[in-house]
Amino acid sequence: MEVHISKTETEWQPQKGDSLEVSGEQKLKELIAEGELDFDGWTKLILEVENLFHADIQKICLVYDSFLSEFPLCYGYWRKYADHMLRLCTVDKAVDVFERAVQSATYSLGVWVDYCGFAVSVFEDDNDIRW
Repeated sequence: MEVHISKTETEWQPQKGDSLEVSGEQKLKELIAEGELDFDGWTKLILEVENLFHADIQKICLVYDSFLSEFPLCYGYWRKYADHMLRLCTVDKAVDVFERAVQSATYSLGVWVDYCGFAVSVFEDDNDIRW
């Protein structure tokens, strides 16, 4: 598989027949390490990883951690990341994602609303929700 990224257009575009499924984690790491993805390229990469590797938490973490280090204020992606953690791991792992989110985007109302909504739905005791 060849991933084609032009220097003038940094949006990742899979070419016909290209798929991360064939090349796996190493190609994903290389693509991320190049550091040439723009926002649209990242969102397409996230979507492809979610579709191809929907049960592979390592690849999901790799792409979300890398994306959110570049775009920490995208609170919807923090929520999606936490949802993956909840689905594939544990409640504690999802809480860890939300705690990273509030550290990275402290003043984002969206992050706090998502975190509080998540906490209310997961924890039975109100004392577990309070900081």
